[in-house]
Amino acid sequence: MSTKKKVLLAVGIPVGVVFAALLIVPLLFKDEINSRAHSALDEALDAQVVWSGIGLSFIRSFPNLTLSLRDLDVVGSGAFEGDTLATMGSFRLVLDLGSVIGSLRGTGPLELRSIRLDEPVVHLRVLEDGTANWDIVRSAAEAADAEEGGAAGAAAAGDTSGGMGVALRNFTISDGQLVVENEVSGLFASFEGIDHTLSGDFSQSSLVAKSDLRAERATLRFAGTPYLAGVALGFEAEVDADLAGKRFAFRDNELRLNDLALRFSGEADASGDDLALDLAFEAPRTEFRQILSLVPALYAQDFRDLEAEGSFAVEGEVRGTMREGALPSFRIAAQVDDGSFRYPDLPLGTRGIGLDLTVENPGGPADATVVRLERFGMTIGERSLDASLTLRTPVSDPDVDARAEGSLDLADLARTVHLEAIEELTGVLTADFAIRARLSDIEARRYERVAASGTLSARDVAVRGDALQRPVVVEEATLELSPRAANLRSFRAQLGSSDLQASARLDNVLGYLLRDDVLVGSGSFTSEHFVLDEWRSDDPSREVIPVPAGLDFTLDGTVERLDMGALQMADARGTLRVADQRVTLENLDFTTLGGRIGMTGFYETSDPERPTFNFAMTMDSLDIGLASSASPTLRAVAPVARYAQGLFSARMELDGALGSDMTPLLNALAGAGSFETSSIRVEGFPAFEKLSETLSLPLLSSPTMTAIRSAVEIRDGRVHLSPFQVGVGGVEMTVSGSNGLDQTLDYNLGLSLPSTGIGDAAGQALQGLADRAGGLGLPTSGLVRLGVNVQGSVEDPTLNVGLAGGAPSAGEGARQAVDQAVEQAVGGAVEGVTERPAEEARARADSIIASAEATAERIRAEARTVADGIRAEGDRRAEEVLAQATNPLARRAAQPVADRIRREADERADQVEREADERAEALLAEARAKAAEVRGGGGAEEDDLP
Repeated sequence: MSTKKKVLLAVGIPVGVVFAALLIVPLLFKDEINSRAHSALDEALDAQVVWSGIGLSFIRSFPNLTLSLRDLDVVGSGAFEGDTLATMGSFRLVLDLGSVIGSLRGTGPLELRSIRLDEPVVHLRVLEDGTANWDIVRSAAEAADAEEGGAAGAAAAGDTSGGMGVALRNFTISDGQLVVENEVSGLFASFEGIDHTLSGDFSQSSLVAKSDLRAERATLRFAGTPYLAGVALGFEAEVDADLAGKRFAFRDNELRLNDLALRFSGEADASGDDLALDLAFEAPRTEFRQILSLVPALYAQDFRDLEAEGSFAVEGEVRGTMREGALPSFRIAAQVDDGSFRYPDLPLGTRGIGLDLTVENPGGPADATVVRLERFGMTIGERSLDASLTLRTPVSDPDVDARAEGSLDLADLARTVHLEAIEELTGVLTADFAIRARLSDIEARRYERVAASGTLSARDVAVRGDALQRPVVVEEATLELSPRAANLRSFRAQLGSSDLQASARLDNVLGYLLRDDVLVGSGSFTSEHFVLDEWRSDDPSREVIPVPAGLDFTLDGTVERLDMGALQMADARGTLRVADQRVTLENLDFTTLGGRIGMTGFYETSDPERPTFNFAMTMDSLDIGLASSASPTLRAVAPVARYAQGLFSARMELDGALGSDMTPLLNALAGAGSFETSSIRVEGFPAFEKLSETLSLPLLSSPTMTAIRSAVEIRDGRVHLSPFQVGVGGVEMTVSGSNGLDQTLDYNLGLSLPSTGIGDAAGQALQGLADRAGGLGLPTSGLVRLGVNVQGSVEDPTLNVGLAGGAPSAGEGARQAVDQAVEQAVGGAVEGVTERPAEEARARADSIIASAEATAERIRAEARTVADGIRAEGDRRAEEVLAQATNPLARRAAQPVADRIRREADERADQVEREADERAEALLAEARAKAAEVRGGGGAEEDDLP
């Protein structure tokens, strides 16, 4: 072996062994380190911290150990039980190798050198009682209790170390999101697309920390007032940090908001129980375009090409102590003088822009904040607008002093700024109002303390473009302000193809504008023609008509013509209440499909992906063919409807959910009620056509059916019909069973055919059935009774036809039982008795009578059982209808349906008992006649019979 190879082997083998060890050792200790990490976090935090996987590597940050946690979640406890405080794609720690070895040997804590968070999403919340969801670090006593709880297991593992040291050099966040909500101060802040790097030797008691923070979008609202809306944020700072003394001095710091740069300096002291601040900031440059960059509509549209003139100044300070429930004193001031801007490719510019704004708090609660917009003015084209605003006690009781005067030609606005997705904008807006009011005075109806007057109006406003589903034209709208309310005196508009006229009263406009309270109002509207389809979502995956949130409106409406899909309604009248993203209809009544429909119920979109509804409906004399063509739901519920011609009426309560195309989800549909029809003609119904062919009876192919009346229930994806009788082409038929909303069939038909006059072909078909049934033969007179079981689907039904089969109605079943009893009690008794002695004949006659009486009693008893079952089933279904009514309004609508179900069940049960009595009496009469015949052979007279 050459010297060169020996050297390579001498060097390569140890290196290979070391490299292999670097790969293998982390695998050997991964489980133990995973367990120690869980234990350390459980001891330190009052929260549930979980991750899906753990990774260890010496290679990534050699010679230190890299610990990676994947899909990490931090879930709160107590008041925030189940709420996610933070989640992230990965959480990476670099641990000092020496500390890892010491920790495994039980001689020291783990030491952090760097932290990296990838795609973290953090949601910080403070409740009204001051409870914060990030307050999850255990106190010393809690940590001691948690440590004692795991002491036995740690001792068993030989663990004498604890805690975690810090030798941090770098902290990095990549593509993060942060949301802060403070219900005490009214603060809301949102930051998206966060990239942050913090560096410094945090193992030292004194260091210089460097921070570089970027956020793609930042939004800030405080005490109901918006300050930032989706601006790009940048923050660069160097901080002299005294970690031992908890004091921090800021130097060379810059905050950038879009194009606005702010320089600030000062100190922060956390050595005491509270945080002391002494900060000041100002804008180093005074170009007006900087502050224009904070206007989203301008910054998003070719801002680099914007020509701007004028000056502005921004300055502020924060001094004092921040503690629970109190803010330090702060003041922010912004001023604009003689500002103007213009896009070079647009004909008009905005000029004469002036602004004088201050936001200040003397120190204390957030409610002490005062916002003063002393002046705001601008001129667009030939029209000017001036406004001012003062807002006090914004959190507890907004106190507003506002005024606005001027007008705006929307056509000039379209020639001044780029309006995305707007093709046409015309009309004039005019404002001339003043308001001085406290929200509490309005809510308490202390109108003598409220000053409000003036108007807001719009005339000939037309908006058309991709931002709207349909063009909107407001011919006239006038809103008058008074101490009691804002009154919409007139409103005339064309919304797409729909016209609308309205008047209304709005009762808490200030609460809606300042605190996101629900806007309460009432009014009325009329329309000659309104097309609902035009206001479905343009999103092809969502066509649901949404009900807006934040409203509580009651409207009395009249629409002469109302279109929704293929359904055209006329003379629609009723009351609508819009609240909680629900439209409740009260006494809505309209003409459609040749008849009239009345309904009460609601349509709700609190879950926009699955809107729900509940309606109690009365349908009077609707055309079956028209209704089937216009309503896919009716075609699913009643498949025979699309083959039928005639009228129907119904009373139904339906409950369910809608799909994205605004049609009911059939698998979620439930309902109960009753229906009745006129005489109807059925053409092309596959089940009748196949039955006609099977029995060679053309009259069943396209029959005319007599009026039908039955109860109906929708449950478990099927429509169940109560048994009913109907004449079909001159043939008596009983019907019972169900059809699936998926168009499957499961029906039993009982047919009664005359044994004469049915034709040779039909006779042969029936004789074939008789032969298959055992060669019983057909009666030469009376009725031939058939049972037909219909299965399969509407388009492809399957039939099982037999003599005396099927599942007839309760009354038909009683008649069949009587006929069978007659055969058993009478027919068998008279065989071979034509020549018997008188004594034997009398005994045989007595036997016939006794047998007939026993059979008659059994018929009556069986009929009572059947009738009791019908009544019990009616009671059950009626109670289910009432149970499904979830509110007093629905229960009032459901009560008549339940009463009708019980009444119809009683009528059917009475009919069963009545028919059983008739058949029992007929059986006895026939038995007496047969007994008289038997006795006649023996010399007995009919008067001697019982």
